Amino acid sequence: MKRSLFIAFEGIDGCGKSTQTWMLGKYISELNKYNHIIMTREPWKNQDIRKILKQDEDPYSQAKKLAKLFIDDRNQHIEELIKSNIRRTIHVITDRYSFSTLAYQQAQGIPLSELLKMHKGLLIPDIIFIIDIPVEVALQRMKKDSIRKTEQKFEIHKEFIEKLRKNYLNLKNLKNHRVIIINGNQSPEKVFEEVKSNFEKLTKI
Repeated sequence: MKRSLFIAFEGIDGCGKSTQTWMLGKYISELNKYNHIIMTREPWKNQDIRKILKQDEDPYSQAKKLAKLFIDDRNQHIEELIKSNIRRTIHVITDRYSFSTLAYQQAQGIPLSELLKMHKGLLIPDIIFIIDIPVEVALQRMKKDSIRKTEQKFEIHKEFIEKLRKNYLNLKNLKNHRVIIINGNQSPEKVFEEVKSNFEKLTKI
C-alpha cells in the first residue's frame, strides 16, 4: 500500500466490531512485512466518560455533556495518536469513532445536523465499517459479556438500542464518508470474509 489508511469499525454493542478490528489489523500486517498497524479504540483517555456510563442508567440523560466529552476526547485521540501515525505511514484502525457519537447522542435527542457541526474539520476515515446485527442478537451477546455488566447506561434498554441501530444504518449515505454495512449476524470468520472482500475492493490490494 502506497499510503497509510485510517479505518473505523462501528456498530451497536455486541456486534463484534472489536473482533473485526483485530482480524483486519492482523490481515493487513500479514499482507506485507512493511505494513505497520496501530489498533486503537474510543473513548481514548477521558475517564469521566466511563464514570457516567457506569453510574448513570438513564439512556437519555446528559446528552450534551457526553457529546462534548466524546468529541473533546476524539480531538485528543486524533492529535496524540492518529495523525502522527498516519504521517509515519502506519495504518490506523479504530474500534469506534465519530459515528458512535452521531448514533448514540442522536438517539439521546441531539439533532444529527448539530452533531455534524460539532465534528466539522475532524479527520474522516478512509473506510467506515458498520457491523450490523439484530437488536435481539446484540442483547443476547451482551448478557454473556461480564465486562459490559458494569456499564448499563445504554446497553440494557432495548428501545434505545433499536434507535441506535436505525441511526447507524441511516448514516450509510452520509456525504463525504465511505460507509460499508456488514452483516454481523454470522460467524466471526464469515463476517471477516465480507470485511476483507470490501477492503480489497476499496483499497485495490
